[in-house]
Amino acid sequence: MSIGLITILAILLAFLILRSIISFSLKLIGIGIIAVAICMTIWICTSQPDMHKPFSLKTIEYLLKINKDGSVTTTKKVTQTVYKEEGIK
Repeated sequence: MSIGLITILAILLAFLILRSIISFSLKLIGIGIIAVAICMTIWICTSQPDMHKPFSLKTIEYLLKINKDGSVTTTKKVTQTVYKEEGIK
């Protein structure tokens, strides 16, 4: 009877140790992947900060004016905004 009890305790102990090793290694792998992703992001941002060209936005407004005689006059107004950083060629 005591051999069976010792065997069950040994199997439970081995299972708990194996489970803790697997849990720890998965956490370690996850931390490693996150660390690599952060390092790659910092490297890309420092080596190539100007990854896109300066761009411009055009805003088109149509103004409607109702005259006294009931006719409608439309006026088109275009506004262009250019976003450009200094030093980008």
